[in-house]
Amino acid sequence: MFPRRRPLSPSVVELDGPFRHQLVHTRGIRLHAAVAGRPQDPLVVLLHSAFGGWFEYRRVIAPLAARGFHVAAVDARGYGLSDKPPSTAGDDLRTAAGDIAGLIRALGHERAIVVGADSGGTVAWALAANYPDMVAGLVSVSAAHPVDLRRAIAARPWYHVRTMARPGLPLLGTAAYRRHLLASTAPEFRHSPECAEELHLRLQSARISNARPGMLRANRLLTASVSARWLHTTVAAPTLLLQPPLPMWRHLARRSLRRISGDVAVRHVARTRDLPHVENPSAFVETVAEFADNADNADNHA
Repeated sequence: MFPRRRPLSPSVVELDGPFRHQLVHTRGIRLHAAVAGRPQDPLVVLLHSAFGGWFEYRRVIAPLAARGFHVAAVDARGYGLSDKPPSTAGDDLRTAAGDIAGLIRALGHERAIVVGADSGGTVAWALAANYPDMVAGLVSVSAAHPVDLRRAIAARPWYHVRTMARPGLPLLGTAAYRRHLLASTAPEFRHSPECAEELHLRLQSARISNARPGMLRANRLLTASVSARWLHTTVAAPTLLLQPPLPMWRHLARRSLRRISGDVAVRHVARTRDLPHVENPSAFVETVAEFADNADNADNHA
């Protein structure tokens, strides 16, 4: 367990950088986003993993903006500088996807390229499948639609031992967070100063007052149940699956590909595992910017 310490202020993740912090009012709450770029440029929304926050993307926000995008790295409901309303029965995937749909509109856009890692990827899949008019492109970073992940676990559970053990991790201590980060990243990154910095930010974020319930909810989203109407929805937007070349992800990709009715590519960012935006930011930016340019051009000519 985490040592008994006084909860931290959300300001511990209000980092300085080539971006501005903005509170976006949507659906009765305020979502925090670190924003860069011109509002008239195509929007790229970055959704973080269950154990992180907007800060996962701190090294890619400005470079993506420099490539001609309006970029928003978002703290999900319950995380970081975003509002932390009490948990209710409505805190499900529909609510999470609706939050991001509202945020896109509140930022002055009708559509966005949506990039999601881990549980943020789950939300991105739900958004692309159920709000198709709002998603110009989907980048799934080591993620899947929750129905597909649940079925993949049932078919080959030995590939998903870490996933099945995750729900209680937010209640555990520093050592558990360290093990999870190291297991999610490539060897080259594990011994870098950036790895130590990322672990520190994750631990600080977990100690923000009232943040733990949001983290528990985000973990449950990975295999969330969905309504019958959402069960078989497909993704028509151009899609990029960023994932490591491992048996678990190859098996899961076969299910993901059946859910995509639009153009799709499967890529791996060199020298990374599950968190390419953290492990190799420059290569991640190049990969996402190329995809986003193509998706935006296709959208403009549709």
